[in-house]
Amino acid sequence: MSALRGFVRAVDWVNERFGRLVALLVLVLVGLVVMEVVLRYVFAAPTVWGTELITFLFAGMIMLGGGYTLLLRDHVNVDILHGRLSPRGRAIADCLTAGFALLYCGVLFHYTASVALEALATGRTTGTDWNPPLFPVMLSLPVGAALLFLQALAKLVRDLHLALTGRVLAP
Repeated sequence: MSALRGFVRAVDWVNERFGRLVALLVLVLVGLVVMEVVLRYVFAAPTVWGTELITFLFAGMIMLGGGYTLLLRDHVNVDILHGRLSPRGRAIADCLTAGFALLYCGVLFHYTASVALEALATGRTTGTDWNPPLFPVMLSLPVGAALLFLQALAKLVRDLHLALTGRVLAP
């Protein structure tokens, strides 16, 4: 049991740290958006790279923040049924659907990792005037999928413990 607790704690710790990093990236993103808007509409001189970098940062934030969002239980849920269940009933329902989430994360990781590796191997760029390499933003996709997979697995461990024992897995 202590190994399971250790696993859950470690996954929570990693996703907590990535979540805080992503939260800081929001500030960078807001600063870039404000700068790009001012340059475009006040000075009529937008950057060549601003919009593309904003898009890349936003995509990376979405992927890297998925595990943190699941840690906080802020993902979308169908509360019509789920909200009416007892905590143990919710845990049982979540155990029944966990396989789908884990399968999704596994497939997402598999395909995005191959795309990221291909972008690295070929030196693929965006093809725009700025033309940055695509590897950094592509790498956020499998890393985010892995973080989400691990957090879904940690949630499954918690839910299985609650479903089988009726008690929350103590930290």
